[in-house]
Amino acid sequence: MHMHAGQGWYDQYGFDLQRHRVTGVLNPGASETFLRCAVALGEDEALDLAQQFGRHHPSGRMRLACFEARAARMADDNHRDALWREAEAAGNLMVAQEARQQRAALEP
Repeated sequence: MHMHAGQGWYDQYGFDLQRHRVTGVLNPGASETFLRCAVALGEDEALDLAQQFGRHHPSGRMRLACFEARAARMADDNHRDALWREAEAAGNLMVAQEARQQRAALEP
């Protein structure tokens, strides 16, 4: 469990020991929600922030939220595919794996 505020960016997981599975993230943060709302409003500054955070934020969870928020604004699958390609190369394993799944879901 985190002891100070800076550690709040580290994911803490719940486990089902009998089934040997991760049950979920125990410490969801409000920052991802605020970022999603800001991006949904469509302000250039929010979109720029999401683009930067998607590439460089230390939290994989925040990076993924940035890509998901940006993808939600796109009406065209070709643009979403390009965005998820960018996510695959963003330097975070979790984001890359999720991006591959998102791209696979776009295929006919």
